[in-house]
Parts: sequence; structure tokens; C-alpha cells
Amino acid sequence: MPALTIDGKKVEADLIIFDLDGTLVDDRDRYRHLAAVRLRAIQEAAGREASLTWAKLMGVNPETREVDMGGPLSKAPRREDQAIAAAALYQHGRPWHEARELAQKVYDDADRVQAETYTPRLFPGAAEALRRLRSVRFRLGMATNGETRITLQVMKDLGIDALFEVVVGADKVVESKPAPDMILEACEMLGVDPSRTIYVGDQPVDVQAGRNAGVAMVILVGDQELLSSGADVVLKSVAELS
Repeated sequence: MPALTIDGKKVEADLIIFDLDGTLVDDRDRYRHLAAVRLRAIQEAAGREASLTWAKLMGVNPETREVDMGGPLSKAPRREDQAIAAAALYQHGRPWHEARELAQKVYDDADRVQAETYTPRLFPGAAEALRRLRSVRFRLGMATNGETRITLQVMKDLGIDALFEVVVGADKVVESKPAPDMILEACEMLGVDPSRTIYVGDQPVDVQAGRNAGVAMVILVGDQELLSSGADVVLKSVAELS
């Protein structure tokens, strides 16, 4: 049976489920580019004032394209993110039904531009760590607040899609993190009990989701300030997993 031993803590598990952005992928760079693409798309579709309203609501600096990494652009599930865009369009004269449809179109257009013009980047050592885990018979899954379709494309672009047996985005469940729905769905799809599962993320909300799902261990990666998050283990990066 595969097992991880980290900081003297050993846990046997069949499945390791990962978050994507901020855990495996350099999310700050990715969302900065996405903010620029969406800002331009909204301006072209509805005018500069609408794009500025969108930027304010989403936590985006319209001049520098810097993104508040605790804001909706990076943290909200797609359906909530898109609803905020629709609200911005509604504020600038679009009837609600039209605002919703236009937000959908603008986001779809922006997704295509993002896919064509931006290559996501894994954190150093992440791909090697994933391959090591597979080599010792861990099964790997993905549970992310992002949309499943987009997540699959990002993983393909990164060359890691073949390492994962299941990918569950927020669009596949009723409630996104911190609810346990995505983790439980991934476990059910693979026939693995949550108690035989490890969850790896980068935010306190990931700890809550893991705890709510009843996983065997929650690992967070990132800043040492996460030590107070209640995670079982805090690492600097996924590269330390072995």
C-alpha cells in the first residue's frame, strides 16, 4: 500500500487529490494574463466604463492588470465569477437576461484567447513529484474551483493530464470548496474511500474542504503563514512530496 511520510507523519492512502491553481500552477501569472484578456473582451463588447466596473468588482487593477489573489477572479467558481460579470454589464444598461448571455459570450471568447496566447507554468519540481507519486502506485485526482473543461485543457497544455485519473471542477458539483463535494465526487468516481485519500491545496479553504470530506491527511503548500491553517502538514512546494 502506498504511503507518504512527511515531518515524521506517515499515512497510507490509495489516492492523492490536488488543487490546481497555486498548488501545481503559478496562478498569479496565469490570472494576471486572464484579467487582461477579459478586461479587453468586456471593453470591446460593452465599452470602457463597463470594463472598469468589472475590474473593480473582480479585484483587478485596470492599469497594471494586477489581480487581488484573494478576490473573485482567482477564488470564485466559474458560475459566480460569470455572475459578477453579468452584474457589471447590468449596471451599464443591459437587461439582466441579456447581461447574462453577453457575460457567457465574453468569457467564452476570452477563454479562447487565453488558450491561444498563454502557456501555463507548473511550479518547479511539480511534474517530477507527480511522476514520483505515480511510480509508487498512488492514484492521482484533481479537485478545483475552476471549470472542468478549462482545467482539463490547462493540464493538457502542461503535459500532466495523463497522470490523473479523475478531474472534478466546481461545475460538476452543487457546492464548491469549502464544501467537500468535489473531493467526495472524485473519490466516488474512483471507488476510493475518503479515509484512504490525501488532499493537497494551498489555501485554508482547502483545509476546510478536506476536513469536511473526511480525508486521511490535508497538505498545504506555500507560505509558512499557512502553519496556522489547521493543515496536517505545510510544505514549501509540491516538489517536496515523495
